[in-house]
Amino acid sequence: MATSDDGRRAVQARHYCWAAPRRLLTLMPTSRRRAPWPRRAALIPLILALAGVGQLLMAAPVTAQGNVSRGATLYGTSCALCHGENARGSDDGPSLIGVGAASVDFMLRTGRMPLEDPDEPMRRGPQQVSDADREALVAWIASLSEGPEIPDVSGIANADLARGLELFTSNCAACHGPTAAGVAVGQRDVSSDLDVAEPIEIAEAIRTGPGVMPVFGEELIDDQDLQAITAWVLDLRERAAPGGAAIGRSGPVTEGFVAWLVGFGLLTIVMYLLGDKATDDEEGEDG
Repeated sequence: MATSDDGRRAVQARHYCWAAPRRLLTLMPTSRRRAPWPRRAALIPLILALAGVGQLLMAAPVTAQGNVSRGATLYGTSCALCHGENARGSDDGPSLIGVGAASVDFMLRTGRMPLEDPDEPMRRGPQQVSDADREALVAWIASLSEGPEIPDVSGIANADLARGLELFTSNCAACHGPTAAGVAVGQRDVSSDLDVAEPIEIAEAIRTGPGVMPVFGEELIDDQDLQAITAWVLDLRERAAPGGAAIGRSGPVTEGFVAWLVGFGLLTIVMYLLGDKATDDEEGEDG
């Protein structure tokens, strides 16, 4: 009998050892239990998203700083000879302190810089540096001092064309011509043909005033008006010439000159033919 009682006690002890943890889990608060696998799996995308945001936040300053450092290196090899140490200017080139990101980006985008010879005039041409090098140089110059930032032209599709026409006529047409063909003042050496300019280049030129062009800051032309002017210049390219031949879209002065030239030419020919006919008639009567 002792043996049987001992056996039962051993079985009960083993049962208690296995059952106690289960009872303990049952008695634990619900918040302390491990969530079922499907619930835990649903948290994985959230964890990955948070991890990605953290990496972006940590990487952004490093990338920007790296771009500035690369720009400083590029400046030393390609620009410092004319613009001087730390972009403070020299006898061969102006200081770039305070010109801002927009000015540097415009000059590089339009191929006006870098120049092989500082005595050469700046003219539009193909971009001479890669996009990555341009962005690095812009970042370094912008880090030296405050200046006009690269404008946002993402809203030109919804810009007010009537407002753009009004502003272009009062501020731009005197030099660039009423059709933005750049033939009003000094031909294309002074006022550029805007037919080939990208929207960002038009906006940057307005903000920075390259060459002899005046600067139109935000106090004169706000961002909304800036996009309106840009949109109007782009719209001009798509407009038909209802009056006939566009003649290079050079404006009413040239069109008037051509009209007078053609008109007087035709009138002269008619007068010559009438006079020649009258002479023949007189000779016939005499004969």
